[in-house]
Formats: sequence, C-alpha cells, structure tokens
Amino acid sequence: MIRALVVDDEPLSRRAVRQLCARHPDVIVVAECRNGAEAAGALRRSAVDVVFLDVKMPGLNGLDVARRRQRAQRPLVVFVTAYDEFALPAFDAAAIDYLTKPLNPARFALALDRVRTQLGLMAPSAPAVESEPEFLQNLVARFRNCDILLPTESIEYIAANDVYAAVHSQTGVHLVRQSLGLLEERLDPSLFVRVHRSFIVQVDYVTAVRRARHGKRTLVLRSGAEVPVSRRRRDAIQRLLSQRAPTTTSGG
Repeated sequence: MIRALVVDDEPLSRRAVRQLCARHPDVIVVAECRNGAEAAGALRRSAVDVVFLDVKMPGLNGLDVARRRQRAQRPLVVFVTAYDEFALPAFDAAAIDYLTKPLNPARFALALDRVRTQLGLMAPSAPAVESEPEFLQNLVARFRNCDILLPTESIEYIAANDVYAAVHSQTGVHLVRQSLGLLEERLDPSLFVRVHRSFIVQVDYVTAVRRARHGKRTLVLRSGAEVPVSRRRRDAIQRLLSQRAPTTTSGG
C-alpha cells in the first residue's frame, strides 16, 4: 500500500488529489496539510511514501518542505501546482514528477506509476469500471484567494490574457493560469475549437457567423460577444459548425 500525504492551502485542491488517489486501490491518503509548516510536522511524525505537494503556500512553501525533508526517511515528492514556472527548481529539489492544475486523471495515473517504480511496486489489476473521460470536465480558477470549479459546459469562450487565460462562462469571467495551447489540447475538440491565436470558443454557444470584407469572419455568441476567426482557421470552423445546430450567417 502506498501511503500518501496531500499538502495544499486550498481545500478544493486537496479534495481533487484525494479523489484521484481514491481511484487507485493501492493508494491511501494518511493525512492532509494546509501549509508547509503542517507538512513538515506530519513528515516527522508519520511514515509516508509520497507527498503530493503544492508549491505556493503561505509561510513555508512547497519547495522549502521538499528540501528540508529527512534523507533517512525521504518520501517521494510529486508537486501539484497551478504554476508551470517552478518545474526546474522542483526537480532540483528531487521531485519525481510535476503536475499542473487542473489535474488530468490519466496524467495523475502516470505520476503514480512513477511512484510505484521508485518504490519497487507493481500496479494493481485495473478494476472493471468505466474508463475516465479523456478531456477536462472542469477548470480550476482563482477567485478571491480560493479555487473554484468551472464546468466546461458553462464556458462560452476563452481568451488569452498575458500569462493567464480569461474564461468567459455563464457565471462571469475567471482567470486560469494555463496557456491556450494547453487548454486546447485538454478540452474536447468536438465542443471547443481554437478560432484564433487568442481565442477558443465552445461551438454550441455560436449563434451566427458574421462576414465582412476581404473574407473576414466573426463569430457571434449567445451573450452577444463577438470573437474574430483567423483566416487559416475559418474553413475548419465552418465545417465543424455545419455538423452541429444551424447557425445564422450574416453580412457586414
């Protein structure tokens, strides 16, 4: 049995890791900690095989916890964070993997395989359950110092916003620290399409395609928002839209 410690200052993030661990019968979460100081204490008191460790936490951060753990009983470390810029220092701290939020079940399973390899364990036989969805069902966004879940079905479009992505959903606009390229890979391509270098749109929210001079196209969405379509993507967009509900085409 793999004994796991989950460390994150956000309850929602701890729950996500705990739920993913619960899908693997050879993994048990023995403790959860809200910050680095609690984690350091838990590591002194408990025998732990692996720590799923957030990086940015108040006080003692995850990198400090990883560097301070005792060599005599050093547990494996898998960093779990919304920030990809800490990957290099994370591996300098002898982490065996680095996962970015929102967590992908298949990617999480791969991290556990690496844990098993390091511990000399074999993966248990796969239970007869339905396979996990390949694409994201939720995004994790930051709101007033908390993580909130955004169901992908509620997302109208996503716009690039510096190092963030601005997710426009039925509940408002939320910032996610993920690139559009990564989101494009992890969202269902039958629902979401990259229409421009700066925009991803959920096709079910498109109500019209507005044509302008010189072949330019703009998508009109349910909210009234308008999103430009790049020239090289417009044919693919038109084919995808034609496979779904009828969409109005208007001149301009």
